[in-house]
Amino acid sequence: MCLASVLKYSPRALKRIKNLIQGKQAYMIGGVTHIDELAVADELGVPLLGTEPAVVQLYGSKSGGRRIFSSAGVNMPPGKWDIYTLEQLYEGLTQLMTEHMEVQRWLFKIDSEMGGRGTAYCDVCHLKCHPWAQKQYKKHGPEKWRILMTEVREPVMMKFLQEVPHLLASHACPVNKSCYPTWACFLEHFLKEGGVIEAYPPSASVTCLTVDMLVEPGGDVRLLSCGDQLRGPSVLEVVGCTMPQTSISSDILNSICIRVAQACQQRSILGHLSLDLVTFLEPTNLEQQVWAVDLDLGYSNQLAMTQLMLMMTGGTMDCRSSKLEVPVRDMKTSVRHARVKNKAQTSVTSRFAVMATRLTHTNLSLVYYSTFFLMCKAQGIGYDVKERKGTVFVLHDSKDRRSLGMLTISEHLPGALLTFDRNLSVIHQEISAPNMQGTNNFKDITKDIEEVISMTKQNQTESQEEEEITAAGSSHILHKSA
Repeated sequence: MCLASVLKYSPRALKRIKNLIQGKQAYMIGGVTHIDELAVADELGVPLLGTEPAVVQLYGSKSGGRRIFSSAGVNMPPGKWDIYTLEQLYEGLTQLMTEHMEVQRWLFKIDSEMGGRGTAYCDVCHLKCHPWAQKQYKKHGPEKWRILMTEVREPVMMKFLQEVPHLLASHACPVNKSCYPTWACFLEHFLKEGGVIEAYPPSASVTCLTVDMLVEPGGDVRLLSCGDQLRGPSVLEVVGCTMPQTSISSDILNSICIRVAQACQQRSILGHLSLDLVTFLEPTNLEQQVWAVDLDLGYSNQLAMTQLMLMMTGGTMDCRSSKLEVPVRDMKTSVRHARVKNKAQTSVTSRFAVMATRLTHTNLSLVYYSTFFLMCKAQGIGYDVKERKGTVFVLHDSKDRRSLGMLTISEHLPGALLTFDRNLSVIHQEISAPNMQGTNNFKDITKDIEEVISMTKQNQTESQEEEEITAAGSSHILHKSA
């Protein structure tokens, strides 16, 4: 049961909370709002910051999110939603593949799932008629293909329709096999709960980011958190993020978020929202594209980690400029009349953070927290309160201890990434033996971090080269003027 349901049937806990908030201004922040949260709020006599359960049920699904994106006028992946039958699935996928021949991978998302659990994918390259269809597509060109008469595309569509059932049965693959081990199992839940078909960006380099917003009852919209996602075992699973985001310009991000928030307000959706976006370069013209791909109604794990980060640093997150600023104190000590007086001068500086909400390692259950922190101290893993940088851990369960959260903060993004990577390596070596490696997601996260570090260094090198070229050109112009 969720926390609200547990509280509903815990009169002693409710009584204790009543005593704690008596005479104070208080309100509840829930997760996905449902009837038990309303009951707890009523019992405590406090307002609930959130959306009515009936509205959440309508718009809190994958299909509901696409309805909101459509009304907000933001770009989203080609797709179809409210799929409940095999006929809808086969015909919808066939039509999408025919109209968008440039898309090489299609995603299937179960309406009621969250966090990438209910996602499967299928690549069109496994179609027997794929080479022939691509020849027909290239013969007319991308621009003319979508405006051609249906008679021209009909042969391609018919061949796709014949092969789609076999394609899905043989090559469709669920992302999270612990929840849905086979396509048949996934398909059963997909048709029962409903779902969407969605295009995966037609690019080799795709960046995903998450933005947390608060739609206040008075109508104001606040951006609370923005970070680029870190991927796990699959490019479709999220394990953490780097913050603040550096993928798209702040103006574009703000425009998309405001439009989505306004569309939510029109449907009486209030409280915390979590918006997922993907950005990539269009292969034909190399222009940056941004798609809105998911909308969760509720308080996210990323926002919880952001609040922890802001508490530890005393900083502020400005999502409109994509900056994380923290105050740093320069302590000056002077001795006068046998007294030590500290004079602090506070300056504001930028910070970058890397966070993961759920790191899992089965060997962690063999190590008590006291031993774990002694190990970290011996290896130099810690947090510097004065410099506002270092590592912070989030402990989930003192009995099970198989998972934890981790947050690293540094002056530069590569520094935060390297610290995060080193911490994972050290922890794995300390708690593992050659014959007992344990089951973990450390290696998958490390692989993604190394790719991000490589891309960051490449971008820095390109920026330096551009600056040198610009400086050389300016020098030439000055010399010519003289």
